[in-house]
Amino acid sequence: MSDRSRFSGRRIGAIAAAALVAASMTVTAGSAVAAGPAVLGEISKNLTYRCTFPLVGPQDVTGAVRITLPDAGQAGVRIVPSDLSIDVELSANIVGALRAFQTHHAEGTAVADVDTAYDGKQLTLGLPGLKIPRKDIPPSGTLKLAITGAMPDFVVYEAGSLSLAAGTQFNAKVDTRKADNTPTALGVLNVPCVVKATTPPQDVLFANIPISGSVAETAARPVATPLGDISKTLTYSCQFPDPVGPQDVTGTLTGTIPDSGKVGQRLQITNLKIGAALNDTITNELRSRQMASVGGSGRADVDADFEGTRLTIGIPGTVAPIAVPATGPMTGTITPDTPSLVFRQPGTVNVAAGQGLNGRIDGFKADGSSAGQLPLTCTVAPGQDPHVASVPITA
Repeated sequence: MSDRSRFSGRRIGAIAAAALVAASMTVTAGSAVAAGPAVLGEISKNLTYRCTFPLVGPQDVTGAVRITLPDAGQAGVRIVPSDLSIDVELSANIVGALRAFQTHHAEGTAVADVDTAYDGKQLTLGLPGLKIPRKDIPPSGTLKLAITGAMPDFVVYEAGSLSLAAGTQFNAKVDTRKADNTPTALGVLNVPCVVKATTPPQDVLFANIPISGSVAETAARPVATPLGDISKTLTYSCQFPDPVGPQDVTGTLTGTIPDSGKVGQRLQITNLKIGAALNDTITNELRSRQMASVGGSGRADVDADFEGTRLTIGIPGTVAPIAVPATGPMTGTITPDTPSLVFRQPGTVNVAAGQGLNGRIDGFKADGSSAGQLPLTCTVAPGQDPHVASVPITA
């Protein structure tokens, strides 16, 4: 027998959507956030997942999960986790199945669930943006993979304990390619995984982080009823390096989210984008640095209030590559890696734009070589209503 036969909505502002993510871990903010990060400690956890592969069926896959988290936190002080890292090893029979379909190399993306609990609220985040780097398929044996991705940062505003744990699900999409880089007959493999049920159960807890202190309550934001199509525009005060200095940047926030959610069901937020309009002064500086195109990365702060639990979260994302025009202004686009959400209790999430929109512009010359970087530090200009939407979560 051959190897082959054996293995035969609604639209809302992007900030609004991202703010829902925030509701899992921290609190909305009208108050200033202290700048100093908490002292960090490293956590390592070995977990066994049961993964279903299209070719070989259910298989056990062990992952070494590593993340750096605070030993303790303080209300109003930003908590900055490290990137999430998961080292896995695919068994020989999985690798053999890939070889049977002429797979020369593969790469992909993944989404990992993280369970959070704070202030009596529980929520599961499906963290996207995890990368499975390109790996050549070996002629025999197993295959080791290092999966990595950026984590959000966040701020809590009340004393208590913040719990973070591995969620039940981990899902991967693997793009399989031949030696000439054309797709194999397998195409893109969807590989759903769940934490394997064992006796006793696996220890999935990453950390219980004690939070001390509190931040004074701020005036409640106006509560908006769910709307139809929304595009939220805000002015940000941004600080650029000299000689540009302070500049106003108009940010337009768009995205798609369901009108409501249900307890225990995944709420999927899609098409989130932040368009940042850069004026002549900024683009003239890009041109003076011989930047023919720019890209980069950014983080957008989002505020949320879920039944009295307030939080702010910094959602990581990418700045899409764009050509710098010969004259005039330009608009860049930040795409946040916004998690999906599973709420564990009913209530209403009020979401708003957070104070911070920060990032880095990477410049490239016409020949593709680096033309340097520009840091981007922005806050919402005063006198605006940052509230975007309210989303009901029903039982």
